[in-house]
Amino acid sequence: MRRTRLAGALALVWLCAACGTMDPGYSVVTQDKFDFMTCPEIVGQRNALIGREKQLSELVEKADASPGGLLVSITAYRSELASTRTQRQLAERAAQQKGCEAPKP
Repeated sequence: MRRTRLAGALALVWLCAACGTMDPGYSVVTQDKFDFMTCPEIVGQRNALIGREKQLSELVEKADASPGGLLVSITAYRSELASTRTQRQLAERAAQQKGCEAPKP
């Protein structure tokens, strides 16, 4: 019982420490990342982000299915997946604002 509590406490500390290393300026920089790109560049970036999002989602599902995989999923993949989803949404918004009409893959 004591080992379980200790392991849980250490995991919580480890996860909190990982959150503290995130770059707070990330969202500010990303928001205007697509403002100076042309339509083909935006569409290319969006398509690459869609592919990466699919790949990361598959990795998260695979990690979640294995014993102890939830911890791996959280520490290794979920933050990048959230970042990729945010960038994809911003790319889609920029494409709409600029009137880029390219089909999604």
